[in-house]
Amino acid sequence: MFGERPNPAADRAAVRAHLLVHRPNLRQPAFTRLAPTDLRSLFEQYDARSFGGTLQRTLAGTPLTFRVSRRMTNSLGLTYRYSPPLRFEIVISSTLLFGNFATDDRPVLVCGLPAHDRLEALQLVFEHELVHLAELLAFGHSDCAAPRYAGIAHGLFAHREHQHRLITPRERAAEQGLHVGARVRFEHNGRRLTGVINRITRRATVLVPDPKGARYSDGRHYAKFYVPLDALEPDD
Repeated sequence: MFGERPNPAADRAAVRAHLLVHRPNLRQPAFTRLAPTDLRSLFEQYDARSFGGTLQRTLAGTPLTFRVSRRMTNSLGLTYRYSPPLRFEIVISSTLLFGNFATDDRPVLVCGLPAHDRLEALQLVFEHELVHLAELLAFGHSDCAAPRYAGIAHGLFAHREHQHRLITPRERAAEQGLHVGARVRFEHNGRRLTGVINRITRRATVLVPDPKGARYSDGRHYAKFYVPLDALEPDD
């Protein structure tokens, strides 16, 4: 399962070529839709090319599901082992994938390798998650910061790091002068409201003073609003 591949870049290019031809959602590198069936196709391609079918044989009917998440804003991918009953799940963040690769964006690294477009980033993070899956199947535990994981990931896919450097919603917000603790203005139901950013994920959580709202640790009462980042203005 963990044998080194002589040319990981060629394997990656072959998987890419297959996706561009056979997956309607992925017919272009700057794709804008992603479905669990696309991730299953990725799994089948990589299992055949990089693992020689070992992953499916080892699963031996144990469920493996795939999910696309809009809520994940810090992790590009995650792999879960659930029990009982035993099952596995691979999750990919559509928010981070679709929030990168605009024309003027800074360069993006996934697994320490440059991702030149959205499809390449998807492939690299999926490779990362497959190493997690392989370790979970073989050892029941996986830690991408550990030497064993690093050796497998480098041998199979020539990965250089276990971390990814994508533009997160927080970084996007900072470009607009928005950060946790910043005072902001926004419109809600025709009213102009002013509050403070309490959290930033896909949207900003804004606390607006309201005597009828919940009481917070500062002793004041606030109403909570979830506001798209592009609907906020700094309140100077």
